[in-house]
Amino acid sequence: MDKQKRGQAAVFLVLSLVVILLGLLYFFYQRQITEKETEILHPEILPIKLYIDNCAKSVAEEGLIRIGLSGGYVNVPERINNDPRAYLTTFPSAGFKIPYWWHDGISSVPTEDFIKQQLASYVKAELRNCLGNFEPFAGRFEVNELKEAIVDVQFNENDVSISLKYPLKIASKDKRLEILLENFAYEIPFRFKKAYELAKLIMERQNNDYFLEKRTIDLYSIDRDIPTTDVDARCETKIWQLKTIRDKLKTLLRVNLPYIRIKGTNYNENLYVPNPNGKSVYKETYFQQHYVWDINTDADKKYKNMKVGFSYENYPLDIYARPSENGILRSNAQKGTDLLSFLCLQIWHFTYDIRYPVLVTVFDQETKDNRAYQFSFPFKVSIDHNQPNRIKTGTTPFETIPDLSSEEYCNTLQNEVTIFTVNNATGEDMKDVNLTFVCGRYYCDIGSSDWLSLGAAAGITKRFPYCINGIIKGKKQGFDEAKMFVQTDVDGRSYVLLLNPIKEFQNYRVVKHLLSNPSIEQELEPNEIASIQIKGKDIGIESFVVYPKEGNFPIKLADGKDATYEVNVYVANEENIVGGYVGDWRVSKDDLIDANEIVFHVIEHDTATDDDRFLSVSGLSSYSEKVPAPELK
Repeated sequence: MDKQKRGQAAVFLVLSLVVILLGLLYFFYQRQITEKETEILHPEILPIKLYIDNCAKSVAEEGLIRIGLSGGYVNVPERINNDPRAYLTTFPSAGFKIPYWWHDGISSVPTEDFIKQQLASYVKAELRNCLGNFEPFAGRFEVNELKEAIVDVQFNENDVSISLKYPLKIASKDKRLEILLENFAYEIPFRFKKAYELAKLIMERQNNDYFLEKRTIDLYSIDRDIPTTDVDARCETKIWQLKTIRDKLKTLLRVNLPYIRIKGTNYNENLYVPNPNGKSVYKETYFQQHYVWDINTDADKKYKNMKVGFSYENYPLDIYARPSENGILRSNAQKGTDLLSFLCLQIWHFTYDIRYPVLVTVFDQETKDNRAYQFSFPFKVSIDHNQPNRIKTGTTPFETIPDLSSEEYCNTLQNEVTIFTVNNATGEDMKDVNLTFVCGRYYCDIGSSDWLSLGAAAGITKRFPYCINGIIKGKKQGFDEAKMFVQTDVDGRSYVLLLNPIKEFQNYRVVKHLLSNPSIEQELEPNEIASIQIKGKDIGIESFVVYPKEGNFPIKLADGKDATYEVNVYVANEENIVGGYVGDWRVSKDDLIDANEIVFHVIEHDTATDDDRFLSVSGLSSYSEKVPAPELK
């Protein structure tokens, strides 16, 4: 009997130890995992709680990864998905789309609150799918959802907090147990906030610094296969194909853009860089001086553990060159006169409009407290007339492969659009403006503007072919050709086309001043020729002519308003560029009234050495201050 009592006591002792041990385990779990919860969990409910925790964490991490891969979006919005201009397709076969943060003058950076809402909605939707009506526990418990889950997301400095208010009634099948489970909280070890802030800072600085545009201009300006401005003392016309130029530029971008680095982030200065003409270590190459981008003085403190990569992977690249015809660029042949008629000179000056996408990836490295995280976003690089353009949409058509003939396309009329035509100097309506609609390579004759609404306005109303990024051109005698961006995807749109009145000068000449004695004015030598480019700084008027003048090529200036122009004049003989003028020219509308001639003053180095000539041309902007600005007479 004593033995039996002692055996029973031993059993009770063991059971008591088991209960105590389970209680301790449960206590420590509650302390470590569910500190923020107010409910007292019954040990039998612990597996259900763990099941919910696993689902909530996994879907939250999946959502954050999707957001990182898609530039801040869980799902691409329909408005973006239906607009091919608004996203970058990185894997065409899979149709993976990343919305642009900037494209065609449109900024589309998702806000932190928007991303929070997306992640919260994703967790709420996917959590229910993951839980699957709690089927693993169907034999023992009934779990009823009393209300839909309310999800709260917070982006902290070193993690992401997910809070769930998800009321669940859990009852055992034998009716012994009935518990209300409601509050859940998790911390996802992704430093999303830092990665997103760095990405946003890069985008902000890009829109202010034009860093990618400047690097692109540098690439094609120094490449011998891409013509910009030059002179060649040969008779044979030089010819370039725009397709070849596009292919070369794509190669330059693919090879060089990955060397861009963000100052203060984690990158290897001792990286091997193939360089047959010099050092092969990154810090000792051209890239260290020109491709390291200082976006924030505190970057080394905030983002020292992060890496940033820039890539261009054979994405579509739009390029337009002027002057060009049917994708062909040609030099302008000039010949001497009289006794020097045997001399030839090939002159060319090309400007480019370029658009292409760049993919930026911010990578946060794994630490003892955080998991690795990647955040990618694309934007478009935009160049207009060899200048960065991050303000407005370009105004020239790009070379594309047509699917239809121009006649077929122009006859596929869809939405009605109104174009008003207005004198930009006076604000008065104008009729008899010849209008052309351009969409890619399609040119459609729209007709001429006329009085509308019983003479209250001038313009044209008619149905247009469908086009997202179209151009309206307007021509009228005495006015510069006007261009503006239009969209014909919606019925009933209206636009105001502003035309600038111009005054044309058929009389212009170039006189030179020797650097040794700038006060003396001289005519050009018989074997010298000057190329003249004038471009309005605050008005879209541009002229390019050659002196001595051959043919009917006038210089155009804005009539009826004050304007400032960039003036670039280069003087060349049969061998070299020997001088010129570079500077701004302010023209008053009053000075234009009686003027009928323009005189351009240039500076020329009169020494014989090539080095001196090179120095004088490279420092032309400063040397030009020694001679008068262009004169109206």
